[in-house]
Amino acid sequence: MRKSIVTAILLLFLSTVAYSQSGIRAVDYNTVSTGRGGTEIGFFDSPSLMITNPAGMSFIKKPVLNANTIFMVPIPHFKNYSKDATGKTTTNIYNDYEGEKVLYALPSLSYVHNFENSNLTLGAGVFTTGGMGTDYKLKHQLLSPTADNQKYRSRFAIVESAISAAYLITPQLSIGATGEFVYSTLEIVQPFSLPPSLLKGTLITTSGPTTFGNYFSAPRPVGLGYSEMTAAAEMTGLKSYTFGGKFGIAYKYSERFSIGANYCLSIPLNFKSGTASLDMSSQFSEASGIAAMNLVNIYHISVDSAAKLVSALFSANGIHPYEGFTATYDVENEFKTPQSAGFGLMYSPIPRLRFGFDFEWLNWSKAFENMKLTLKSGNNNNVNKMIGSGGINQGDLIVEFPLKWKDAVILKFGGEYDFSDVFTLRAGYAYTTNPIPPETIIPIMPAVLEHHVMAGCSYNLLAKLKLHLGLEYGFNNTVTGTSIHQVATEYNNSESSLKNLLGHISLTYNFK
Repeated sequence: MRKSIVTAILLLFLSTVAYSQSGIRAVDYNTVSTGRGGTEIGFFDSPSLMITNPAGMSFIKKPVLNANTIFMVPIPHFKNYSKDATGKTTTNIYNDYEGEKVLYALPSLSYVHNFENSNLTLGAGVFTTGGMGTDYKLKHQLLSPTADNQKYRSRFAIVESAISAAYLITPQLSIGATGEFVYSTLEIVQPFSLPPSLLKGTLITTSGPTTFGNYFSAPRPVGLGYSEMTAAAEMTGLKSYTFGGKFGIAYKYSERFSIGANYCLSIPLNFKSGTASLDMSSQFSEASGIAAMNLVNIYHISVDSAAKLVSALFSANGIHPYEGFTATYDVENEFKTPQSAGFGLMYSPIPRLRFGFDFEWLNWSKAFENMKLTLKSGNNNNVNKMIGSGGINQGDLIVEFPLKWKDAVILKFGGEYDFSDVFTLRAGYAYTTNPIPPETIIPIMPAVLEHHVMAGCSYNLLAKLKLHLGLEYGFNNTVTGTSIHQVATEYNNSESSLKNLLGHISLTYNFK
């Protein structure tokens, strides 16, 4: 029975997805601090200080256990426009849909122990600290031109298991550090567009040897005139295990004023053990039709005769349609979380009333420049022949997926008032700059929220047991893709939007 309970708890943590509040990172992780706008770096009153400012644990004077859960319903929206016969983006709306509404539960559990007659405080906890998740079924002009059944899906979660220590240098000054074991999962399903230059396999034509990439990209009627090649793609089962760290300093001048600062290391996320599939059936079928029409226009032969000549050309180069064009690969994925730094303060102008302010900087530009995909052991002969890498007995196929994120800052403002010894009311606001640029915004990663309002309260259920509640709303924000998008032409001038509703609940138990 005990083993079953432990297994259930682990599955709950590892299956959750946190919808991003600043990029893929949540604004805050605790109901108490969220209720006052996420201000915590200078407030020293929660076990979640382990991952925001571990030095602040020194001022938690009683051993305390906190169980926290965030319930969240993100509402993404996507709109794009059709392309004409030449591949140019028109003004005709093609997709205009909200993503599926999914309720996510994001748990955390933490404990802080302050030793009597000692300057040392220790903490341990497990936190769901970031991620994203979307679900769409959309039309795609190549893969699903008439029905809304092309999947666009993402699942990304980060869970941090933390061990923390804080040490009082003086009665007012503390330093702290947190060591973390970080577990992350990733799943992506969407059309995957590649430049023809990645098709490096050799193609022998009547004009001599070339590559499939040159043939597919050369202008018609010599080539096929493609600027991108698109496959239906799925990446599943990716997991990353790594370590991270956080550092903090805390100064409590008095019960009326305190200040703190933190620094978080960038965490490399090297995902392994994944499986990827690329289905190029629709792309090859369209390409064969264009190749046949090229011959019709050049030699004025029938479409049937041209199709037979194209089939003979590809067969002579080892491309056999009966083998299909769906390849399965082993896949690895590499990117990292950003380093960050911040400071915060708390000021109490009168008894029972406290105000807070936090500032944080997140170095997304270094962490999310590109996402590196490595595909290997591909099992489809046709795809391997065309690409020339990634297959069995071939070199790895490496793709640098552009992200180009910008650095972000988060500004948090909030306050709380003790109406009595058993009831506290909170309110706050957070602003974060959007890190995702228009040239790489895509519907499975619409992490573009900027404005958040929060409110919360606490009530003493018992002398040692407190209930905390909070509400948070992320206002709708829309980013319009550039007219020449770096990821795929289907995103030219597209609009990706997000709004978010969150409910927070936690219980705190003081052991003394």
